[in-house]
Amino acid sequence: MSTILTKDNTMLPCFSSFPPVNNTNTSRPLVLAAAAEATGAGLSPVLTWSAVGVIVAAFGILLVVLFRRRDTRAKTLTPGYDAAGSALVLLNRLATKTAVTGVTTELDELPDLVSLLAIADGRSPKIGFGVIVAEINDYLANAFPQDHTAQIAADPGLGDAYNALARNQGITLQAARTAITIVQRRIEKLTGK
Repeated sequence: MSTILTKDNTMLPCFSSFPPVNNTNTSRPLVLAAAAEATGAGLSPVLTWSAVGVIVAAFGILLVVLFRRRDTRAKTLTPGYDAAGSALVLLNRLATKTAVTGVTTELDELPDLVSLLAIADGRSPKIGFGVIVAEINDYLANAFPQDHTAQIAADPGLGDAYNALARNQGITLQAARTAITIVQRRIEKLTGK
């Protein structure tokens, strides 16, 4: 049986199989005591403020990178966004009438907007400009020919075909308007407009 020396120099019996620890030996401190002292001491104020400065600088750099990325994305998407807005205004005007090739003046403006939207789709294919282009092209394909009234007068059986064509115009027009709204919302979410 061994003994342990306490702070007031009294000896206590030790029933452990491990060798006794003598705390009075100051030349070789215990590992646990050294760890407790290091934990209790804390960091110096210079190190603490330096660490805070590094964290703030890193956060600032991250914000700059994120804002630059958003600004670059906005510059890339703005022409397509504007073309989609112009196409929506034009399609809203066309919703009140039947599209007739050579007669409906708004149909002449649509190919220019389709080409701008196709360019925007080439720059940003994941946004969905291609869906708008496809829907507007379908709408243009369903336009009535200029002489449709003469054709119906000559063959009254064509009336059903032109009614189906008018329905397809309405369906593709609404699909194009919906696609434009979805793309514009997606761009607004990405750019913070």
